[in-house]
Amino acid sequence: SGINAEYGKSLINSCCKLHYEHAQDMIDEPDREYEEGYLPEIYNGYSDKDLSKKVNILHNIAQILRKKRKESGAISIQQCKIKFSLNKEDGMPSGLGSYKSKESNKLIEEFMLKANVSVAEKLVKHYPDNAIIRRHVGPKENVLKDTKKVLERMGIEVDTTSSKMMQEALNKLQHAPNQPSPVGLVVASLLAKCMSLATYHSSGEFDSPVDYFHYGLSMELYTHFTSPIRRYPDLIAHRQLQAILEGKETGPMDFDEVSELAELSSQKKYASKLASDKSGELFLWLFLREQVAMHEPASVVEIGSESIDVLVLRYGVQVRIWRDYIGENVEFQVKEKEWAHITWPAADGKPKCSQRLELLENIVVVMKAGKQLFKINGGLPRPDSISELNIPTVQGFAAEDV
Repeated sequence: SGINAEYGKSLINSCCKLHYEHAQDMIDEPDREYEEGYLPEIYNGYSDKDLSKKVNILHNIAQILRKKRKESGAISIQQCKIKFSLNKEDGMPSGLGSYKSKESNKLIEEFMLKANVSVAEKLVKHYPDNAIIRRHVGPKENVLKDTKKVLERMGIEVDTTSSKMMQEALNKLQHAPNQPSPVGLVVASLLAKCMSLATYHSSGEFDSPVDYFHYGLSMELYTHFTSPIRRYPDLIAHRQLQAILEGKETGPMDFDEVSELAELSSQKKYASKLASDKSGELFLWLFLREQVAMHEPASVVEIGSESIDVLVLRYGVQVRIWRDYIGENVEFQVKEKEWAHITWPAADGKPKCSQRLELLENIVVVMKAGKQLFKINGGLPRPDSISELNIPTVQGFAAEDV
């Protein structure tokens, strides 16, 4: 890994407990002078200028590390992730937005990755048969094959022979670094569904170190070490490293124990992901239940005989628009998987109008909470009424072009 690492127990004598927002301010404005009370208390004779200088040194190093990772084949499939603000009185969702990872988050991520890799190398070197490792195999081939066909129907070619080639394809679908276009968001959403989940293992489960490989990070060896307060595998890694530092020839757990706990941890990790996903769906439904309707920018990802599937661009949520929800007396003609032609009758003083939709078409979707728990009903506004709606801004999406 090229890491010159030292291992040992230590204490951190911190001069300031910065939040991500504070570090981001220092990255955005390195020479800013902070008003008194804005930053947490600073100790040990340091100043805000000292902190800003050190944060930016680390930021520059993190950018170099990230660039090297990407060059070696690491893939980062950027998807919009929905977040909610909650009512303080009843805990119900009162607002929603999209989570954005900032440079300060990425700064920490790079150094955590380096720490995890260095510990993985140490553990496998000393305990080759029972070190706790984190493994990620390549995409699910059958799903990837079907996804490539979908992308080809959209007129998009993605080289999926390696993670590096996929990342290069995604990079071409960006307005700017880390700013995917609407098409890029659709492609990222489809490719993400092809990816296998990373899993925990005992290193002795594999005949060759080649099998330790982490596909997403493009790393030969990886483990989880940096978050022992919230992940049990990290505790195992800490205990194994402590045993090494104490000079013990065997680790605190044998092969069977590590393998059993690794498998259980993988199962719990998957269960927590499902719970998190369902929680997001539930909170979105609860939020929409209190709204008349939401109008959101979206892109068409699938056209069926009776429905159209769209990706809501700001939140990364996929919504199905059934023909029966579009409106009364609406004509719905389709060539499945290719196009849909929708015609609205004259109404409220407006003449008859129509809209032809193809894959990747930018549209406005109407989102409403269905009667059934979790169910989101999608609809389409009349094209001649879109100019009257307040449509949120998404880069690369123009409501007037819908």
